[in-house]
Amino acid sequence: MRYFHSRRFTLRAGEEPELHRASGDSGYVAHLSACTQGATGWDWSFRLVRTGHEWAFLSDGKLTLFVDEPGQYVPNDARPGDTVALRLPRARENLHPHRFSLFGGQGGCVVGHGYTKLFLPITYEAAPSLVEACSSKWADQLRFSLHVANSPYDYERADAAVIDVGVQDEPGVMRLLEAFLRQSPSALTPRGVPFATVEGPLKLARAEAKERGDLCDGFGWRRCSEAVLQGQF
Repeated sequence: MRYFHSRRFTLRAGEEPELHRASGDSGYVAHLSACTQGATGWDWSFRLVRTGHEWAFLSDGKLTLFVDEPGQYVPNDARPGDTVALRLPRARENLHPHRFSLFGGQGGCVVGHGYTKLFLPITYEAAPSLVEACSSKWADQLRFSLHVANSPYDYERADAAVIDVGVQDEPGVMRLLEAFLRQSPSALTPRGVPFATVEGPLKLARAEAKERGDLCDGFGWRRCSEAVLQGQF
């Protein structure tokens, strides 16, 4: 299945590189993080648990956080049990193995009733500029998740960058990408259309997904696994 994924989905020209650290190359990850210029955004996956005098506990079901600074969450008049947004760094270095992730200004991709996956054969040289563009003010009102390879040796692939975005935010993300590609016309190295995807606007490979497990690289691994089990090779 790994061979099928490499040849039919990532469309690598050669052998898959040996990546020993899921957290990536520390120097390169630090560079990508610096490209965000410390951008923060609102994460709407939290609920208010308990409040006191100028402090509160918030939880996303897995992580409980204590906040004691004004303006760290909204709405500030929320009551225990209410959904709130917590201001957090938009860069997420270890959210997925072998990926550097970045959220939009209003948080990560809304899974809901389905979302779109965009696959970009971004070059190693252009990836920092893509991270910078997705950290800019043009993404402040958007919810999406960008995932780029966190090793300089993992860019010879059709999905060097993956964007997960909900239906409501897709038009804004496409405008952002259109502006980025206009400024950086050589940012992508065409490699064809990955298995189980189609070519869409801006000649980007795309696919529709519904499950949280399809975020980031999950879609490609799932579809390739299904294909191998069904003998499609």
